[in-house]
Amino acid sequence: MNYSFLNILFIFCFFSFAGWCLEVVYRSTRDRKYVNPGLLKGPYLMLYGGGSLLLVFCISMFHDSGLFFKILIYFTAITGLEFLSGFMSVFLFKTKLWDYSDQWLNFKGHICPKFSFYWILLALVFEYFIYPLFNNLILWVPSPIQTTLGLIFFSIMFMDFLIILKRRFFMAIDNSQSRHEYLKDEFFNIANELFEMPEVQKLSTYPHHRHKTRLDHVTEVAWFSFILGKRFSLDCRAIVRGALLHDLFYYDWLHEGPRLHGFRHHNIALKNARAIVNLSPKEADIIKRHMWPLTIIPPRYPESFIVCQVDTFCSFKDYFVTGSGSDLLKQRMYSHE
Repeated sequence: MNYSFLNILFIFCFFSFAGWCLEVVYRSTRDRKYVNPGLLKGPYLMLYGGGSLLLVFCISMFHDSGLFFKILIYFTAITGLEFLSGFMSVFLFKTKLWDYSDQWLNFKGHICPKFSFYWILLALVFEYFIYPLFNNLILWVPSPIQTTLGLIFFSIMFMDFLIILKRRFFMAIDNSQSRHEYLKDEFFNIANELFEMPEVQKLSTYPHHRHKTRLDHVTEVAWFSFILGKRFSLDCRAIVRGALLHDLFYYDWLHEGPRLHGFRHHNIALKNARAIVNLSPKEADIIKRHMWPLTIIPPRYPESFIVCQVDTFCSFKDYFVTGSGSDLLKQRMYSHE
């Protein structure tokens, strides 16, 4: 069966929720109390959503293969996904979502033969029982309902993930005042050249998001992107400069400016930025691709991808999250001398 992008989104969300239900029953029964599994707060586990998509791909590719070969494929795919997910949760969030350290032949507590066997059984149940039933559900549920449910559920899941990401990455900075001051000094050593330009200061006269000027917004995006860039040892100079210039346009986009602003303003900002500074290829790509996927062509560099995601996060936060601490951030930014 061929699936559209919206079908894939619906599959991911549906099985993220179904997997959460399965884990709640298993863990709550085991611990004899209610346990909300996973990193996120809501009723979804992205590991199960991603695993279901991986299984659908394997089924479509190897449905005519023998049972032994399927077991080998399922073992490789699902165990690999489990290891990658466990490793990334520790690397990014310093959190172990599960721990197999007490299991026989475990590897770093992320995977072990016992649970790999369970996953193989679950994969076979998925192929021969769950997947056929789900295909009937796909045909029964009208496409507009699938689209609406998938987009709403994924948006909630994505916002949940971004909030957790912010807490784990950015709140840790406040635990070390000296570290924070060091990072702030480094940030301003890069940013001051642009802050002193009248073309950039002019952004403070334009409203951008709720209760924020455009200068507030680009400063916040630059700061958060800089912190991520430091964590991953990326080109922080390109990140800060590209982020500060990514919305360099001079109109109130809510009331004036070109039509289809979201699809066009990145080119306007890039043209304005090139008129006042020399841009490196990374800085230009940060500005040009910051609206991806609206730009269709994805970012070329990890620095561009980080600014793109942080810009999305800050925009969502401005409208949907109250008491986020952005005023404190602004106070810290502009108190620097």
